[in-house]
Amino acid sequence: MDSPLKLTLLMALLCANTALAAEPASAEQVRAELDRQLQAMVDSTPPEVQLHFMGLEDSSAYKLVEVHFTLDGEPLQVPTEDALSAPGPHVLASRQVAEGPHTLVSNVVYMDASWSLFSQTSGFLWNMTSTLNFQAQRGLKVHVKALSVLVPNAKDPRLKVKLVHDVTAEMTAKLDDGSMPEPLSKHSTPPDAGVVVAQSTPPPEPPKTTPRVPEPLPLPAAQPQKARLLVRATVKRKPVEATLSLRGATAPQRIALNRGAKAPAQVEVAPGDYTVDLIAAGYLAQTRRVQLSGGNATSLDFALVRAPKKKLVKESNDRLELQQPLRFPEGQAAPKPASLGFIPELVDILVQRPIQRIRIEAHTDNKEGEEGTRKQLSEARARAVAELLVRAGLEPARIETAGFGDTRPKAPNFTPGGRELNRRVEFIILER
Repeated sequence: MDSPLKLTLLMALLCANTALAAEPASAEQVRAELDRQLQAMVDSTPPEVQLHFMGLEDSSAYKLVEVHFTLDGEPLQVPTEDALSAPGPHVLASRQVAEGPHTLVSNVVYMDASWSLFSQTSGFLWNMTSTLNFQAQRGLKVHVKALSVLVPNAKDPRLKVKLVHDVTAEMTAKLDDGSMPEPLSKHSTPPDAGVVVAQSTPPPEPPKTTPRVPEPLPLPAAQPQKARLLVRATVKRKPVEATLSLRGATAPQRIALNRGAKAPAQVEVAPGDYTVDLIAAGYLAQTRRVQLSGGNATSLDFALVRAPKKKLVKESNDRLELQQPLRFPEGQAAPKPASLGFIPELVDILVQRPIQRIRIEAHTDNKEGEEGTRKQLSEARARAVAELLVRAGLEPARIETAGFGDTRPKAPNFTPGGRELNRRVEFIILER
C-alpha cells in the first residue's frame, strides 16, 4: 500500500476515536453520575425515632386518666396525664434506634367527665390500646404520633373516642461542605470526560494530547434478595386443598395449595413482616404472623382441625357470643384451661369474616378483693384473653382490652353461681 494512502487511513482512524471519546452522555448516564456524586457527599446518620402524643381538644368533657406507651417491649417514661391533657402535640421520647422493624404499643384511658344526667356516657371509660409496626432506616428520623380522635356521630358510645397512629419521616443526613455538583443536561458529559468548557474569551490553545476515555460509570446497587416462604396444610399429616392469603410488606397475594402435594408450596416475596391466613373448606381457618428475611427460607405447617357442627362462638350484631361461658377462678386473671375450647373457632371467625377490630371487655363479681382492685383484676383478665388470641396468631393491633370490675353484673351476686357468671369476658366488634 502506498505511503500517502496509509497516512490517510491512520488519520481517519484517529479522528473516529476522538469523536467517540467526546460523544455526549445519555440521560441514564447523567442521572447515574449525579446519584454517585450526591451519595458521596451524604453523611448517613443512625436512624432516629421521635414519639408524640396529641390528646382530645375538649379536656373539660373528656378527662385523660391513664397512659402507657411501650417501644419494642420497653415501657417509656412519659409526662403525667395532666401534662399530656394540655392542647397541642407532646413529645414522649426521642432516641436513636437500630435499623429495621420496631413496634409501638399505645394504651390510653379517657373518662367522660361531663357528669350530666342526660349524657349517655356520663362516667364512661374508654380504655384503648393500639399497636403500630414501623421501619427505621439510616439517614431518617421517623415521627410517630399517637392521636386521640373524637367521633361525635358514632352510634355506639363505645366508639365515640378512638386511638390512631400517624407516621411521617424526614431526612437527617447532611451534605458535606462544598458546592453542589453542577446540573448535567442530557447533552453534557460526566466529569473527567475530557470535554473543554466554552469560555467568554478564547482560551490559550491547549497542548496536543491524546483524548481521555471517560471512566466507567458505577454499576447499579444490587437488589435485595427475596425471602422464601414454604407452606404446607395437612390433616393427619396428609396434604389437603387450601387457600393461602399473604399480606404485609408487599401487595396481598392468594396462593392455592393442592391436595396430595408432595412438596410444600413456595412463595417468593420481599423481606419483611407478614400475616398468613389459611382457609380450607370444612376446616377451621388459621392465621400466623411471620418475619421473613432476604435469602432465607421459612417453613409454616398448618395442622387443620375439622369445623365442629355445634358452634361454640356465634356472631350476633356487634358481638361475638360464647355459647359456653369462659370461666375464671375467683380472684385470678387467667381463665380455666377447660373453658378455652372456643379460641380456634373465634380465630376462624376473625379470619373469614370482615371484622377488623374487636374489644375484649372483662368483669368481676363483687366479692373479689377490695373494691379498688376489682377494676385492675378485670383489666388483667382482658389482657390475659388477648394474649391467648395473639398466641393463636391474631395481630395485636386488631385487639383492644377494657375492664369494668363489678360495675356491670350479669347475674345477682347473692349466690356462688351468680358470682361465677359475673366473672366473665365479652367480645365486642368495633370495626368491620
